Amino acid sequence: MSARTLAEACYMVASAIVTYLITATAAWGYPQGAATIWPIGLIAMAFVIGFGFKPFLMSWRADRSGRRDA
Repeated sequence: MSARTLAEACYMVASAIVTYLITATAAWGYPQGAATIWPIGLIAMAFVIGFGFKPFLMSWRADRSGRRDA
């Protein structure tokens, strides 16, 4: 795995962690709504990971093909 693909993977993991922390903070700050906040936060986390999948896949394909301009 090259540096470009590794960077994209780290961005995906970091964004998922940040989304989790925001969700946890919101649930902690508003305990009456925690039962609603957690499912929405998990859905948001799935979207964040999903949105990061295309750049990861593009960098992985560019690394496999040996292109430097991607």
